[in-house]
Amino acid sequence: AHSSETMSFTCLPAHLTPPPSYRCRTRSNTGVCCATSPFGDAKNKASTSSPSPFGGAAASPFGSGAKTVAADPFASAAGANPKKQSANSSSVNKSATAEYQPWDDVDVFEVPHELRRPNKDAVNEHVKFYGLDALFPKTSGLQTVFNSSAEFRTGIRKAMRDDFFVQDQGMSDKANAAIRSLSSSLMVNWKTSRTGYAAFTALFEQHGVSGLDGETFIQTLGALCGEESHGSLIDITGTGRRRERHSWHQDSGLERFTVMLGFPPESNWSGVGVFSHSVKLSHPLRQDGAAGTIIQWEDYASTDVPINTIGRPEYFEGHEVMVYRDSDHIHSAPDETNRESVWRFM
Repeated sequence: AHSSETMSFTCLPAHLTPPPSYRCRTRSNTGVCCATSPFGDAKNKASTSSPSPFGGAAASPFGSGAKTVAADPFASAAGANPKKQSANSSSVNKSATAEYQPWDDVDVFEVPHELRRPNKDAVNEHVKFYGLDALFPKTSGLQTVFNSSAEFRTGIRKAMRDDFFVQDQGMSDKANAAIRSLSSSLMVNWKTSRTGYAAFTALFEQHGVSGLDGETFIQTLGALCGEESHGSLIDITGTGRRRERHSWHQDSGLERFTVMLGFPPESNWSGVGVFSHSVKLSHPLRQDGAAGTIIQWEDYASTDVPINTIGRPEYFEGHEVMVYRDSDHIHSAPDETNRESVWRFM
């Protein structure tokens, strides 16, 4: 059996209807049932000219209004959280998984030569973590209220729906309400907001977060995707505190960054199970399918990855954001899930 994060998002608006060639992902970390892949070809910079499954300029829900974003988030440590986890910091929530290594002690997985992508150098940097205060140094109170207020965290998830969701006129009100509900793993375009990010801005003002508006919040997080990004944001809803088997994969195999914002299961919480689990690769995996298609580890090897290479990223205050390059890791839903949700920007 393979793990998946089962989610209730089983239908899409008409403009997000998957093409006939789309491969349903029922075992991936995102687990969106038959949702369209957010990736086009490897050169796609949120363009409308690539063979993206979202269609061309007219049909693409992401359009062509993508902003120029920051360069490689690994190129500089500026803004990164300097806090280093100690060897015992991963002891929180380690029940039934005590054999796992603390994050900083996890070994890099040496990719066999026959599985390496041709003409690619060894990977020299892997997952990076950021704190909200470090990402938004001109604001006051964001990191504190994010970790201390469940109402605020849920409010952010509601604001995402208010500011980004576009109702499909071809569907019933009941169907649209189900798609945008907090129990649905909703995928939207983070690069443009029909409301001007008004719900986010109002939420920050209501909770006393000064010096921050909704556009700055979303665009700063999205910019961590780097120069090339598609513009998709999915709110991956929690499945409760449950145990599952790992199912290792890459979302696309592309040399692009994925950004995750974690929503812990309760306030003032630290532990594992919020972020995806990750294996740091010595070299990018070869891509046997078309560029941008899912790479499943089980298609390459019949055995699990060594346990000493499995990283279980820890969530704590000042460690709310996780960034990794898809081509340089394989990842999976946590084997023990503990979260309200996690956002994934691409």
